Amino acid sequence: MDASARALRMIYQSRLAPKFDVNSGENMDFVLSLLDSENENVTELAAAIISHSCESSAEQLSLCSAGVPQKLVSLFGGSMNLRDACLGSVTAVIRNNRDVASRFASTDHGKGFRSVVGLIHDRSPHTRLLACLCLIALGHASPCHFQDKQIKTKLIMVLLELIEEPGHVGDEAPLALTTLIKDSFELQKQALTTNAVEKLSNHLLANPLETRRAVTIMLALSELCSKLEESRSQLMSVEVCHV
Repeated sequence: MDASARALRMIYQSRLAPKFDVNSGENMDFVLSLLDSENENVTELAAAIISHSCESSAEQLSLCSAGVPQKLVSLFGGSMNLRDACLGSVTAVIRNNRDVASRFASTDHGKGFRSVVGLIHDRSPHTRLLACLCLIALGHASPCHFQDKQIKTKLIMVLLELIEEPGHVGDEAPLALTTLIKDSFELQKQALTTNAVEKLSNHLLANPLETRRAVTIMLALSELCSKLEESRSQLMSVEVCHV
């Protein structure tokens, strides 16, 4: 079973994998049975299927109504791979869906939301990035459930720290920061108080301009300076302008 589950999980991580109709009652029962498995390879397969198969609002709502987000949160205590897979699945279920995001944030007195917030402090940089992305998706889908200024500031600080990480995490952290602060005067002002312009500029100077990291850092700087004159002034005062 382990080998089959691992193989299917790899298949469902591809965009070319066949779509799994979660609106079908029989298929939903199958997904729920996978999530209830004690075999982590099987539960990771379930998370991969969910991430791949909830592109429409109707699919997201079906998964939410079946209690899938709560089951995913209950698996956060498993291995790092399982936790990360479940985080990605929760993000997929709530992304751009106000109703589902609102239900997730309020169910069980916000237990799922608090669990995700806790993971931005995880030891694993990849887990911290995924938790940030989940909270960003929640905030965009249901702003009324994401008003805590301290959490928003912590998100900015965590993403700035993650830029120092090697590989994928460091490359994607500036893009996540861009998404978080996009078109938000409030969040751009909060980012300014964390010395975000200076930190991003220093990272940009330390990376060749042709790398993905440099590109995503420039996108973050562009968004950060889009509304605040003070941010633009800070950027003009550092050496990055002479690169």
